[in-house]
Amino acid sequence: MKPLRIAILGAGPIGIEAALYAQELGHDVFVLEKGRIGENLSRWGHVTLFSPFEMNRTALGLAALGAGGMDDLPSGEEALSGFEHLRRYLLPLARLPRLANLIFEDHRVVTVGKEGLLKGEKIADADRLEAPFRILVETAAGEKIFHADRVIDATGTYGNPRHMGAGGIPAPGERAAAEIISYDLDDPLERDRGRYAGRRTLLVGGGLSAATSALAWRTLASDDPSTSLLWVTRTEAELPYAPIPGDPLRRRAALVEEANRIAAARTGGIRHLPHRRVDSLRRDNGSWRVRVLGPAGSEELRVDRILANVGYRPDESLYSELQIHSCYASSGPMKLAAALLESAAGSDCLSQPATESETLQNPEPGFFILGAKSYGRNSAFLLRNGFDQIRGAFQLIEERPDLDLYAVRPGSAA
Repeated sequence: MKPLRIAILGAGPIGIEAALYAQELGHDVFVLEKGRIGENLSRWGHVTLFSPFEMNRTALGLAALGAGGMDDLPSGEEALSGFEHLRRYLLPLARLPRLANLIFEDHRVVTVGKEGLLKGEKIADADRLEAPFRILVETAAGEKIFHADRVIDATGTYGNPRHMGAGGIPAPGERAAAEIISYDLDDPLERDRGRYAGRRTLLVGGGLSAATSALAWRTLASDDPSTSLLWVTRTEAELPYAPIPGDPLRRRAALVEEANRIAAARTGGIRHLPHRRVDSLRRDNGSWRVRVLGPAGSEELRVDRILANVGYRPDESLYSELQIHSCYASSGPMKLAAALLESAAGSDCLSQPATESETLQNPEPGFFILGAKSYGRNSAFLLRNGFDQIRGAFQLIEERPDLDLYAVRPGSAA
């Protein structure tokens, strides 16, 4: 196979590993990143990952770093924060001479199309593969067009939050209240302390991000007793989390246990309000009132700020002019979404099945969605799932079903 021009969208953990894989195979690869390397990772970098380092790196990455003279890597058992993972693994990997010149930061991909073909032409026809992808990119110097034979979208979902209103749509007043709402995993103990200390915050969400926030608020309220938190979840149960029996991820098990303890205690400035949904918001004399609906009717909560840990969704606008078949429930690519649903793995990230290469195929040949974005609104993604996907995507690109660059090295990602 002659070298292909392969465009990687996103310089996060999956994008960088995919670029390394492509380069190892001799392809002409380049990475387009709208911000900085590991941009999304750095936004929640204060959080420690549940999974040990050995689940978050590849054998190919280790080999490249070793060849580059870097041997001071974390041990496989270490649980790193996002910042540590970025500093000790991803950035050293991305800055290796073999990759550094292939990564274009501050290059925001606006959209992707096909040169000479419209969305409705040659429907699901393999001939579309012959036309190169046409990528519109926005930079500080203006707009540019890049061309590629294959495209891997590894842009993730962080930064594209869902809405917090009932039914998943914006609550009346939600958009007008943008100045007091954060949809990120904020750091109230350090970076974002000034935003939350001494104020009354509404936390919306029942996932593990919300649990992480609740634990941070317990510390913040202990440091500054004028701080308070109202925590709204949709679950009918008094305790928001069902522990996983024998959970092998000890940090996750501890987080669930502590979050349930906080919800049950109803002390320390934190009050859990189960079985509620956000109906509307309105400004009232310098603060905001949030109307929530519950089993006993509606009630109004006065708050200064809102932290909406309600999850994320993929930005499908990048490929709206391509022939991508998305799941109507998760918004992930259809074949992979169906495989995940059939596996009955549930929400436990450790139970997710290994990705079969054929599930990465779209009606649009040569376009692959990998990483967190491939799971759509499903938050059960782990980096090791993404490494499986990289291997599967290149098996399809190379038309070599047995191709596995991870298997030939010690410490395989498999």
